[in-house]
Amino acid sequence: MNNYDITHTCEILRGWLHFKRSRKSINLSEIIMLRADVNYTTFYLKSGKQFLSARSIKLFEIVLEGHGFVRTHRAYIVNREHLLKCDELTESIFLSNNLTALISRRRKGNLTFQS
Repeated sequence: MNNYDITHTCEILRGWLHFKRSRKSINLSEIIMLRADVNYTTFYLKSGKQFLSARSIKLFEIVLEGHGFVRTHRAYIVNREHLLKCDELTESIFLSNNLTALISRRRKGNLTFQS
């Protein structure tokens, strides 16, 4: 992915993720997780709302790096602020709003597991 795609799609300013084409902004602390579906990414928000973006999760992984988000699986990026529990047995993460995400074997080292 080249730098042009990233800078012309979205950016982070003062704790907000700004989508340039749609002129939409989301507070980073409101984002619980992102889930990939082919070349679309669904944002799950604290309010219970969902926001669909026609961009791949790879773009958001680059943009959100260093802002408290971690890629746990090829289909998931989670906000560490909303992490409630990690279950090593089921390889799942439990998040706010009763959401769950998967952890790939390769990315287990990025998180600490709690019982």
